Amino acid sequence: MSKLVRKATAHAGRVSALDLDVIEIFGFGPMGAAVGAFRNGDGDLELGKWIVTADGASVSRASIAGASGVSEVAATVVHSHVVTAVKNGSGQLEVIAWTHELVRVGSATNENASHIAICAFRHENEADKFATGHRDLKGNLKLDVWSLSESGAPAWRSGTSAGAASELTLAFLGSGTGLRYRFISAIRNRSGDLELIQWSVSSDGATVQRLGSITAGKASQISLCTLGDLIFTSFRDDASSLQVITWRARSNGTIERLDSARAGNVEDVASALSFDASGAQFLTTATRNGSNEVELIDWQVHQSGVLQRTSSAFVGVASLARIRSAWNSRNPGAVNPAPHTVLVAALRNSSSALELVCFTRE
Repeated sequence: MSKLVRKATAHAGRVSALDLDVIEIFGFGPMGAAVGAFRNGDGDLELGKWIVTADGASVSRASIAGASGVSEVAATVVHSHVVTAVKNGSGQLEVIAWTHELVRVGSATNENASHIAICAFRHENEADKFATGHRDLKGNLKLDVWSLSESGAPAWRSGTSAGAASELTLAFLGSGTGLRYRFISAIRNRSGDLELIQWSVSSDGATVQRLGSITAGKASQISLCTLGDLIFTSFRDDASSLQVITWRARSNGTIERLDSARAGNVEDVASALSFDASGAQFLTTATRNGSNEVELIDWQVHQSGVLQRTSSAFVGVASLARIRSAWNSRNPGAVNPAPHTVLVAALRNSSSALELVCFTRE
């Protein structure tokens, strides 16, 4: 059975908010270029591109960029561009597009916002759409769909809203029947419960339709991943424990609960998906445990949605952890496989500085 092994570490300046994504080329998977977006010690947005070697033995910063005056940060990759969604100095949602070399190429603003989230519609042939979510001034969930031009100019296409939400995150599900794209929002609703809502979007982005929803128990610190029609929610439950639930989303809007698993008391929660050379799928959760250490837990995911805990590793005293897969040991089509799966965790360490730590699955 494979286990997580700690490899390279890198450091940067002080941070108070952060997000992390990996540049993926469609059909090739993650190829070792990670982009960290964070609020630095001066309260500004700072982007850093980090190159991770395929064995996890080295991580180094290749480029850096920034923007002034932000208080929240979320990031994704829309095919050939990095896109950040921030709460700017005026309290508004601002979407900023950057090239892979972190040159700013376009931006657009929206209404006053908090609890900002973003997800790309990662479809191979039409990769220019993405969605943002936020909590509006009335405390309700607001969703917006955007397109990105070839030059990197973001344009608002449509929006919709739902009920009260105090936390939210988004993830892409794939193509569906009828309207072109499907994505999922996971929120902490008015009752403090986890609520999943499935949405569909037309090919031009002009129409957003609610398909269906389901709720679970009390939840906070919600993290969300998707793999085809499988959904993975990781969160802190009402006993302050980590709970992971798997779901299956149907194109007609129904969402079925499949399996669940628990671990010890946690604070911050993040998660990422990857797979190893055998083709086995894994969900890795990154949490701050009862000792204030960031702990990574590997859960093998079976096709039925059943979860099996396989290994864990400790990073050290830290907070605000995010995790992504930087390399897989088998990429789609067996193109450029790495010697091992490489995960990269970005965190605010005990000195409040950014720290990136690589792990392999061996």
